[in-house]
Amino acid sequence: MSAPGTTIYVVRHGETEWNAAGRRQGRSDSPLTLRGRAQAVAVARALRPLLADVECVTVECSPLGRASVTARILCRELGLPEHVLVRAPLLAEVDHGAWEGLTAEEIEQRFPGMREARARDKWSFPLPGGESYADAFLRAQRWLGARRPGETVVAVTHEMLSRALRGAYAGHAPAEMLALAHPHDRVFRLRDGAFEELPPAARAAARRR
Repeated sequence: MSAPGTTIYVVRHGETEWNAAGRRQGRSDSPLTLRGRAQAVAVARALRPLLADVECVTVECSPLGRASVTARILCRELGLPEHVLVRAPLLAEVDHGAWEGLTAEEIEQRFPGMREARARDKWSFPLPGGESYADAFLRAQRWLGARRPGETVVAVTHEMLSRALRGAYAGHAPAEMLALAHPHDRVFRLRDGAFEELPPAARAAARRR
């Protein structure tokens, strides 16, 4: 689901302090760790040969701090001017509402039984005061629907929104989308109605540089 001839590279922000601590972030934020910054550099170096012959590249990122910092690192490493960087609210992470900043144990203590209830209908269940995956899917569809024919864009986003983006693009059922993962150092290419992970060899080469 996108304009003909469009190529989209989906990048997740680098690891953050809350990621490392097992805390939900949602629309809240925490700084990238040193490892997270290194992941962003490695992703940029893996993208570099793929974008070398592309005349016009746009980088769109979630407006949240962790994604914006990752996107700026990508631009710097790719030698792209700042004006190609566009902040896209539709790429923001799923709003976790009252769960933001909490660990799984803290959520269970404050909202007993709610994690189990959500697990029974993860797609439609709205986080308290926040969003559901179904809400994120609608945002992903809107973002994909705004792509231009022949465009090459790097989308810097978050794991839950990445699931929705890839699933919406490829026409996946909800259960298929929920099974997708997006580790911090991986890149997915969306093209011709399907998506693929950047080959491991390219990522390994990026780490060696």
